[in-house]
Amino acid sequence: MNAIECRNLSHSFGKNRIYEKLNFNVPRGKVVGLLGKNGVGKSTTINILMGNLEPTSGECLIFGEDSNNLSANTKSRIGLLYEGYVTYDYLKIKDLYKLYEKEYAARFKKELFFDLFKKLTVSENQKISTLSCGQRSQVILGLIFASDPDLLILDDYSLGLDTGYRRLFIDYLKKFIENKDKSVLMTTHIVNDLDELLDEIIIMRKGKEPLNIGYKKFRDTFRGFSLPRNTNLENIDGIESSFKLGDEMQIFGFFKKKPINAKELKLNLEDAFLGYTGRY
Repeated sequence: MNAIECRNLSHSFGKNRIYEKLNFNVPRGKVVGLLGKNGVGKSTTINILMGNLEPTSGECLIFGEDSNNLSANTKSRIGLLYEGYVTYDYLKIKDLYKLYEKEYAARFKKELFFDLFKKLTVSENQKISTLSCGQRSQVILGLIFASDPDLLILDDYSLGLDTGYRRLFIDYLKKFIENKDKSVLMTTHIVNDLDELLDEIIIMRKGKEPLNIGYKKFRDTFRGFSLPRNTNLENIDGIESSFKLGDEMQIFGFFKKKPINAKELKLNLEDAFLGYTGRY
């Protein structure tokens, strides 16, 4: 069984169509990246998954249950981080900790939370409202990991985290998934963080069908080339995007063969992502 199944999902806000007939799965034990530029519907999809928004048409299933009617047991198996870190700002850290400990009593791993918490130079008696954005995110991420969910949904987890704590989070995430029994759906704008983590990738583009592909296949088959600026591109198949830079033309896509007079570019994940979506 898949942890998540989205079938023919369509959503609009008034006359503004966000996407149409979106289909994807998050298999059990896999890490899936949901990527795209602002406004393509990533957070909308997560809101639908969590039952906070009803789709215009289609459905999402989480562990086989409709996302708009999840049982308490299924909800307890999900760890969720919204974009913006929605928290109980009026609570002290220790009070929020007690809420999570009570809610997830059967599976809560308090030692994991305190292992992360001790890296913060704050007191557990501080109110959430007194913390910086990055500190709030670290507290919430620690509580989510400690609740030991079967499915982890992270909407722009990196918001507010500095470079050091982003790397710390990635280290904890690697540990979390190492036994291949946890499922993860995650979005981020710092896509290079996800290299070596992802099993599958979904790239959403406004007004176009999303790309749903194995991560290794995407990295192996999506390529970029540099050509002379005045090159005629009409006879080159497979181009997803192109742009001019100085005296050269750069092209990106799924190419069956290397174009004439082309020099291959070395692409990291961010380069490939922007090559597929277009830079601007």
